[in-house]
Amino acid sequence: MHIGIPTTTNSKVPFFPTTLIIPSNKKGHVPLIDRIRKQVFELSPCVHGARVAQSAEESGISPAELIDFSVNLNPPGPPELTKPLAAALKNIGNYPDNRYPGFKNAAAGYLHVKPENIVPGNGSSELIRLFAEAVIEPGDRIIIPFPTFSEYEFQCRLFGAKIESVNYSDITNIRPDGCKAVFLCNPNNPTGSLIRKDEVLKLAQKCKDSEAFLFVDEAFIELSDPKESIAEFAASNDFVVVLRSLTKIYAVPGLRIGFAVTSSEFASILNNIRIPWSLNCAALYVGEHLLKGHKGYIKRSLDLIKKERLWLSSSLGAIRGLKPIPSDTNFILVDIRDFFIGSAELTGMMLKQGIIIRDCASFGLVDHIRVAVRKRHENRKLIKALSNVISEWGKKLAEKEIGQALEKGVAARSRVDCEYYPCHFEGQDCTFCFCPFYPCEDTRTGGKLIPKSTGGTVWSCIGCRLIHEQKIAEKVLAGLMKNKKIKDVWVLAMEPTI
Repeated sequence: MHIGIPTTTNSKVPFFPTTLIIPSNKKGHVPLIDRIRKQVFELSPCVHGARVAQSAEESGISPAELIDFSVNLNPPGPPELTKPLAAALKNIGNYPDNRYPGFKNAAAGYLHVKPENIVPGNGSSELIRLFAEAVIEPGDRIIIPFPTFSEYEFQCRLFGAKIESVNYSDITNIRPDGCKAVFLCNPNNPTGSLIRKDEVLKLAQKCKDSEAFLFVDEAFIELSDPKESIAEFAASNDFVVVLRSLTKIYAVPGLRIGFAVTSSEFASILNNIRIPWSLNCAALYVGEHLLKGHKGYIKRSLDLIKKERLWLSSSLGAIRGLKPIPSDTNFILVDIRDFFIGSAELTGMMLKQGIIIRDCASFGLVDHIRVAVRKRHENRKLIKALSNVISEWGKKLAEKEIGQALEKGVAARSRVDCEYYPCHFEGQDCTFCFCPFYPCEDTRTGGKLIPKSTGGTVWSCIGCRLIHEQKIAEKVLAGLMKNKKIKDVWVLAMEPTI
């Protein structure tokens, strides 16, 4: 399976040491640092999306006005939850039953397993750590594909594991002999690719034969193809664990509801050592409510995701330099190495437009971004924001490009000789570079509206040579250097000629 992303010889998620300031005692010793496991100081927290509050602080835009494409939630939003939340409120004065019999029954019925196969947890991250606590000892060899969700490596390194990275496309071909555990995110985050059930089962059998644990994170499988789950297989196998989360399916990240499926023996061990009351009463009541049946909601969600994923992928692909990678779920990884802005800078510029996207550098993909599939009106805003970023970047480049052209004496060169031609949207010309006026939509220049490959029309200035004329270019540059408004520069430089 090829996912169209680069590989590296050291293909693993980079973790950088956290800088801690440890106060010394009077004798100059640092006893605290000597009494803490060294792994604690070798790691820094994983980078995640969904940082709306931080993004609001950085941008000065209120959280309510930001659209978060960095978090991969079900586009329709949560189902109606008034009744279970009201029931939870009535019981807020009591501790939940730490055995969670109702939740286990609901989760078991949902996946056609037994209640004794269920391990409740406070979201995916807690359950990943619980598995690592139970299984991993210092020096254990762990196989983790690249690129993938960074919490697997973080939690394993925290307990002293040695990580072996393999390309995600090769994960089903590995030999697990001699390793303690293999991690698989299916569908994978951030690539969105789904490995079919028969292939995962072959890997599971190899792990079982080698007595290596296979940890399969199916957080997104309900939003991809639920039939490809191996939860039922995990319920009867000591060396297979399947992770499920209600966060993504039902768009309830604030409640933190997840569970693991494994053999009754291993589930008993995990339930014995998990943190008590990991599901609070709100998460418990809502979780049971959601697990008891919302089949119509899920079917409508899948239909919406498939439709919007196709539209969004096509719209992104129409922008020159953006290469969306085919996805099987509700988010899209985009290769931007041929785009004219790097991932960190693009993320910052999109934030100014009120759009949060995921910079994938933390996955080890420095020239990729990831965007969630949302509703059509929101997806349109994403594409519009990208268009605005291109125009904004074009205005910045106009001053530089015109100045360089005048220095070289090539301001009169043909538009089609430009290194950026054709421009970033299919059927579009002069988005940036020499012309800061795009789209002027003034037919006196020789420009005109032309059909766009994705439908509708777009302004084309292939017939305009005005900005390439030496005298006009000099006037435009002079106006830009004086920080005049684009409208005033037009009147100064263009109107006398047209």
